[in-house]
Amino acid sequence: MFASALLLLSYVLLGIFLLAFVIRSVRLARLPVHLRWELAPVPHEKGKSHYGGSYLEEVNWWTRPRHKDHAAEAIYMLKEIVFLKALFEHNRKLWRLSFPFHFGLYLLVVAGGLVVIGGLASVVGVEMAGWGVLEGGLRLLAGVGYALGMLGALGLLFVRLTDDGMRNSTAPVTYINLLVLLAMFVTGLWTVLAVAGFTGHVMGFAGGLLRASVPTDLPGMVVAHLVFALLFLAYLPFTQMMHFVAKYFTYHKVRWDDEPVTAGSKLDLELKKLLNQPVTWAGPHVRADGKKTWVDIATDLERPQEDEE
Repeated sequence: MFASALLLLSYVLLGIFLLAFVIRSVRLARLPVHLRWELAPVPHEKGKSHYGGSYLEEVNWWTRPRHKDHAAEAIYMLKEIVFLKALFEHNRKLWRLSFPFHFGLYLLVVAGGLVVIGGLASVVGVEMAGWGVLEGGLRLLAGVGYALGMLGALGLLFVRLTDDGMRNSTAPVTYINLLVLLAMFVTGLWTVLAVAGFTGHVMGFAGGLLRASVPTDLPGMVVAHLVFALLFLAYLPFTQMMHFVAKYFTYHKVRWDDEPVTAGSKLDLELKKLLNQPVTWAGPHVRADGKKTWVDIATDLERPQEDEE
């Protein structure tokens, strides 16, 4: 009975995660075109990014082929994602806590990949004995990941509670996010250190999910941690932690979007459609009435007359 309940709960939480994650990711991808402006440097500007130049420097640039440096773009993203480069440069104090927090999560993602591999192997009947990378590597990655994540989460909670600037700008939901993660880190680290056969238990659980029959001999601490981990996954798509998906669009579709607008192109048609939307902004300086479009407002030569004293 208990195993069946755990199996059902796991499927429900994983289903919520997958469905919500896909829906929110699609919504992010389908957001309207951002306010287009030149933000330099753009890493994919081949031969020019190091000094902030762009293809607009070229004479008759619209007639010349564009050459993008995708390797430089990938290196920039790697530094930002793995090492939090921008945070390191602009807020070193917060980086010292945020880096171990994020790096711990990255290690847990890799550990999760090993769990999936182990679960698949057990389903197809592959013997796991002797797979040192999976057995020893999983315990090491998970232990270090949980420890780093726990230290980072505790530090971030402390800073946000004690620093006036951080406390005044932190939404209550941020504390909830950190507490949910902290519960997962603490129970995970406790499980790694206290439960013999940690690797076998979690891989057995993964294989059980694939076979629709989870093991009945899982230790209580393993079950508690697995429930916390699954709750975290189900909760994640509804929070600001989806920024790891939004970051792709922030860089590629906002900061680095320097595609030229050519007549009749997809981008041209999309921009025209947006410019012809009615404006309902309440600010008197906009002079919107719910009927005028952005084009009407931008091309309206009339100006409101100032009251004479």
